[in-house]
Amino acid sequence: MTKFALLLCLALLTGTVARAQTPPSPAASSASAPDAAARPEAPASAAPAASLSSIDAQLPPPPVAPPSCAQLTSRALSADLKAATAQSQNQPLQTLVKLYEEAVAQWGAAIATCDGRARERAQRNLADSQKAHDALAEKLQSGSQCEHAHRDATALQELARGAFGERRFAEAASLYRKAEGMWELAAEQCSGSQQQTAQARRELSEIDGHNAEFCAPPFERAREFSGKLRNSGAALPLAERQTQSQIGETLWRDTAAQCRGNAQELATNHAQALARERGTPWVSTPLPGAPPTPKPAPKPAPAPAIAVAAAPKPAAVAPAITKPAAAATVAAATAAVATTPLRQATATPVVPLTTSTAPPTAAPAPETKLFDRTAGDTRYVGQFVRNDDDTVTGTGRVEWKNGDAYEGPLTRSQRHGVGEIRWASGQRYKGEWVNDRATGRGLMAFANGNQFDGTLVDGQPEGEGKLTYASGDVYTGQIRNGLPHGKGSYVWMSGQRYEGDWVHDKPQGVGKMRFSNGNQYEGQLAAGLPQGKGRMIFPSGDIYEGEFDNGKANGQGKYAWKSGERYEGAWARGLKHGHGIFHWPSGDRWEGVFKDDERTEDGHTIRKGH
Repeated sequence: MTKFALLLCLALLTGTVARAQTPPSPAASSASAPDAAARPEAPASAAPAASLSSIDAQLPPPPVAPPSCAQLTSRALSADLKAATAQSQNQPLQTLVKLYEEAVAQWGAAIATCDGRARERAQRNLADSQKAHDALAEKLQSGSQCEHAHRDATALQELARGAFGERRFAEAASLYRKAEGMWELAAEQCSGSQQQTAQARRELSEIDGHNAEFCAPPFERAREFSGKLRNSGAALPLAERQTQSQIGETLWRDTAAQCRGNAQELATNHAQALARERGTPWVSTPLPGAPPTPKPAPKPAPAPAIAVAAAPKPAAVAPAITKPAAAATVAAATAAVATTPLRQATATPVVPLTTSTAPPTAAPAPETKLFDRTAGDTRYVGQFVRNDDDTVTGTGRVEWKNGDAYEGPLTRSQRHGVGEIRWASGQRYKGEWVNDRATGRGLMAFANGNQFDGTLVDGQPEGEGKLTYASGDVYTGQIRNGLPHGKGSYVWMSGQRYEGDWVHDKPQGVGKMRFSNGNQYEGQLAAGLPQGKGRMIFPSGDIYEGEFDNGKANGQGKYAWKSGERYEGAWARGLKHGHGIFHWPSGDRWEGVFKDDERTEDGHTIRKGH
């Protein structure tokens, strides 16, 4: 073999080995003929196979599933537990308010995802957490002075109760008076429900202090006597038993005259029970040798702090719609609770002083002297003069046998001017009188605890005023026939608020409602429920704007989620129902017919830009 042939063999052998060691490119082996012709072939060494790691890096991350109802409920319960534990440890108010804010937010998220019983449970827990948050926030707003005053007043009241329970009545009376002063100080330093609580407890301490000083000793004496009569009365002759019963009834009646509140009612019941058992009319028969009953010193007339109202409050109006659960399929409304009517409280009728119909005129007497005269069941005591027509004019006190009493000016036996009347039922009024009728500006307190401060016509709240209910709810605005009617605002103890039109004690017309769970509604209402056009803003930031019917989204409306989704179209019974368009934040949308909050086959997806 020649040298040239040997070199040729070596060259061929080297090329064969190189091709055997270099695998073909996957791209090249799968390329179509047109592609190969249009694209120059890359060198074999420049087209390595893609690694598995590079392929994984190019794939999109797997979708993250949203938290379930159970997970959100568990988070909310944990937040509630944390807040309650901190409150039991008396941690700072700022810390407690923040913890309850977190609990409210967690329950709001749970409501948005859950349904059925789980959602109802979340709504109840949200209302409880919101109530606790509002109470703590109010305390925080009132400041430390209010909190300290409440604590000190409560401590004094507990000491007074302890002394009363041990029959140390004089000491108890002193402590109750100190508690009364501390509650009055708390009312000056606090606001909102804290102030109302302080005012109510001040009144209670005043009654308890009076009873400890003037009611408790005769009450004990009457009870001791009644016990002995019950144990030994059967062995006494009839005449003696009757006399002892008269003495017992007299003791209880004298006691009732010295007591206030429940103690007075209890003493009166004991007296009536003895009268029923005896079966004969009562004749005042004092206990031989009994010490005289101390009389309470007259108290100065209270400052204009009496205020009154008509009757039971409306139930809190439930939110009309709640945050939907998912972006594409959701109910936008929940059933709303109807309001309870504000039934008018029956006021004690104003008792006329005389049957005289002569118009009051300024009458006058050059000189007045102490006047004490009884005419029928009416007694006049004060600086009065007797007129020619047998009426009286002047200023003083008028008492009736049924227990009613009036203090103020009289013109020809008719109340005319500014005076105060207290009914035996506990109702009282202090204000202006015209021709023997409570008419003008005044302060009325009803026996059921409701209060009114404003204008009255013939003893009935009418015009402008403030209704403060025994529950703590407050209405301020226009009144007709003793009920909210016209423009006014209502604040519930739960924190719910409404400001707007009222018709016969119901929110009706146009107004703004802030629910205790944070939902805010502005628009038309009927009987306390969203009706017509309105706008609901949720604590989450979601917004519904459109038509309502009986508190639910119904008609045409728009719902915008804080996350960016939104729906525009028809609603029925709080659900997407009818033709509508659902928009995603990406710009894509689905347009078609919805049925009971679900998309139907009658629709299609439209991509962004189309």
